[in-house]
Amino acid sequence: MNKFKPVLSICIPCYKRINQVRNTLNSIYEANSEISMDDYEVILSDNDPEMEVKTLMDEFSDKINLFYYHADCEGFLNSYHVLTYAKGKLLKLHNSQNLFQKGALKHLIEEVLQEKMNKTLMFHTNGFLGKKAICKYGNFNDFMNALSYWSSWSGGFSIWKEDFDAMGKIELNALFPHTSVFLTQYAAKVFLIDDTPIYHVQRIAKRGGHNKFKAFTIDYPSLIVGSYMKGHISLNCKDSILKDICTQYLPTLLFNKYIVRIETFDATGYRENIKRYFPKHAYWTAWMNVMFVPFRMIKRKLF
Repeated sequence: MNKFKPVLSICIPCYKRINQVRNTLNSIYEANSEISMDDYEVILSDNDPEMEVKTLMDEFSDKINLFYYHADCEGFLNSYHVLTYAKGKLLKLHNSQNLFQKGALKHLIEEVLQEKMNKTLMFHTNGFLGKKAICKYGNFNDFMNALSYWSSWSGGFSIWKEDFDAMGKIELNALFPHTSVFLTQYAAKVFLIDDTPIYHVQRIAKRGGHNKFKAFTIDYPSLIVGSYMKGHISLNCKDSILKDICTQYLPTLLFNKYIVRIETFDATGYRENIKRYFPKHAYWTAWMNVMFVPFRMIKRKLF
């Protein structure tokens, strides 16, 4: 019987991008070599039919806590499937292009050990909120209000294995399966946002593929509205998250696609889709806020 019971499972959904995955694995094992491999595991869940990432198992054959699985699923549903393979006390989703900083792994493991008694619902925002500190909340509404649209980020998601196993079958949003899971945890006793910068992001040139504009005008807002309709968050919280999407997130997408042209995400139906959950002036509000995007980027780098 396998008695391997790590503290932390680093769950990495993969699809090609083998160089980025290799760099990420190196950042885990080289920059954090002082951490015992008994304390954590790394799960690669690959839904690429060609299984390109599997070749990395030969390069990292000495890493006894590295496991590869081929997932028979479409797209972002891999973010759910990768969790099903994990054995750790805490299951932590990790984006394949995010590099661990020195000391990041120790930070995460110590946090798990500190919060395991309360089974605190934790979300890691890597400094994106601008607080660069750890904040605790006494209820799900305040927690979600502070997270805003960052609750959509797969790289911040984590769940206790005990809670994941007890969750049962739920309906998964095809683009945000992790958020579907995350929103079931509203009844936790304690909530924590860790905004400590612990990753460096490997930039992907000309990122694109799916319709990210639809994702943030239809799919993700539908989950937030659903949480409100169930009474898990307040009307003010729901409206605040939607406002932040309209004035911050969508302008950034527009800026990256149409102004600096560093991303190629599909925008089909955007003008109609934004009418579903947002005020009638939202289309123009998002465009007017594009002018503030460079200033927010500069502020983030400086502070």
